[in-house]
Amino acid sequence: YLLKHLNPQTTHLSICFLIIFFSILLMRGYSNQNINNNFAKISTGFIAGTINGLSLLGGMPVALYLLVINIQPAIIRGSLAALFFLTDTYAFILSYFAGIVDMVTISRTVPLILLLPIGYYIGDNFFTKAKEKTYRKAVLYFLIVVSFFGIFRIIDNF
Repeated sequence: YLLKHLNPQTTHLSICFLIIFFSILLMRGYSNQNINNNFAKISTGFIAGTINGLSLLGGMPVALYLLVINIQPAIIRGSLAALFFLTDTYAFILSYFAGIVDMVTISRTVPLILLLPIGYYIGDNFFTKAKEKTYRKAVLYFLIVVSFFGIFRIIDNF
């Protein structure tokens, strides 16, 4: 519903700036074990769901939350893999019935799905060899880079 009625550029830009801000905080060493509770988990899920509905970037708040509470990298990786699979499947079904997904979307997605195993192989090899500190930095830099690409794309469309 929100994806269809709110200005996508403004919401996407806001989310990208928030992700960059929190990623920089985490890179500077911020952590908070006090938010490792059910209320924070439910709130993170609500925020991630809202952001996923607005911009399909729902995994970013979850990744940030898991990094803030210092969860082990293997648990983060498994949690995000499950989250992306479930939320993307759910979003695809809802988008299809809302009339957002059409044959153009599907034809653009198929080549990406075919390239997915290559990315999986690279990620799996990096993950098994990476130390926890390296993994955390890589995730944060990845979030920042993805956010900057989002910002540049929005600026390019103005």
